[in-house]
Amino acid sequence: MEIKPIDILVLHTNANRLQDKEDIYAAHFKLNNRKRILKSIDKLVQAKLLKLENSLEVSLPRLTKPDLESILTKAKIKKTGTKPVLVERIIENIDYINSQNIDIDLPTVYMPTTEGLELIKETKYIVHFSRGASVLSIERSYNIIKECESRNIKDKIEYIYLYEIERLHKTKPIPKVYHDTSNNIYFYFSGLAAYYKEIEEYDKSIKYYHLAQYLYTYDTIERLENNPNSFYNYEGELNLHFLDAMPFGMDEVYEKLLYIDELSNDELFNLYIEDVSEYYTPKEDFSRVFINHNIAKAKKNDEEIDKIVSGFKKWFVTNYPYNEIKVQNSYEHKETDTVLTTNLKTLLENDVDIKVEIVKESGEVYIYIDQDERERIFESELVDKLNTN
Repeated sequence: MEIKPIDILVLHTNANRLQDKEDIYAAHFKLNNRKRILKSIDKLVQAKLLKLENSLEVSLPRLTKPDLESILTKAKIKKTGTKPVLVERIIENIDYINSQNIDIDLPTVYMPTTEGLELIKETKYIVHFSRGASVLSIERSYNIIKECESRNIKDKIEYIYLYEIERLHKTKPIPKVYHDTSNNIYFYFSGLAAYYKEIEEYDKSIKYYHLAQYLYTYDTIERLENNPNSFYNYEGELNLHFLDAMPFGMDEVYEKLLYIDELSNDELFNLYIEDVSEYYTPKEDFSRVFINHNIAKAKKNDEEIDKIVSGFKKWFVTNYPYNEIKVQNSYEHKETDTVLTTNLKTLLENDVDIKVEIVKESGEVYIYIDQDERERIFESELVDKLNTN
């Protein structure tokens, strides 16, 4: 009988739980069904990884203190004391209690066997990747570990993240489709950073937060070089919301580096360059702005944040002034055309890769298409398909 990753997760979530009190609200969507869980439990029992136990020693401690007091009261035995004391008192007097025909309704407990305990110990990583926010399935994580069983892996969660990061860095170092979480290296950087923070390995955590932030800002910097006009609205007003692109949870690690390790701005900047350079080549001038902004945010220094944003705006407007584009009243397919009139539905129907940015604070939505996709549209017959006039 094959024990699958989902069965192992059931073992983790229901070991030592009471029968009829199964954990049906586990983070994994496949477990939100009692019938499915009971099916896995049957498999685990048949595989001798789990057993149903209702012995006095195992089940009695699962009763409530009032239940224990009721048993002792019926037997006319002293009922004062803590719960462990009451349990011990009942066990010591069980022969007498039974002779009084006092029924004790002992609950059945799902107890892991010796083999089950060993499997739980070996597969703790499955619980980590069963969480709703995980970008990696428990099946994929299980397979990665299974393929390297001969290796002595100290931290399997770390190994799985790094395995996927190396795979993606070879094939998709810069994600083209940002909503594709299963094949977006950004989410693996973020996940590993959050895991390191969880186990309080902050030096490793900040490295992968820095890599995640680099990818978060990469497309922005590419746009800056290829289409700086996209940072202005139709009235020519500049929007620099991308400076807030700090991955969730990163500010806590920055607070630790600033207040505990007492790193300076320059030290944090150099750390960022060192961290990112292992995988990419960061642009130092822009990196400095982002790191200084990170530091000001972590310090909750609104005055410094305003100063950084104001200075960057002046630099931006000077080097990348707004270039007003004249919108044509109608579209004709000419090489001189700068505007294509279409709609979102038509773009989606023609498989155009559309990027969307949402400002957390205001809820504003920004839609744009990167340079490669624009070239694909305007240098092929797709331009005629998109023209809806």
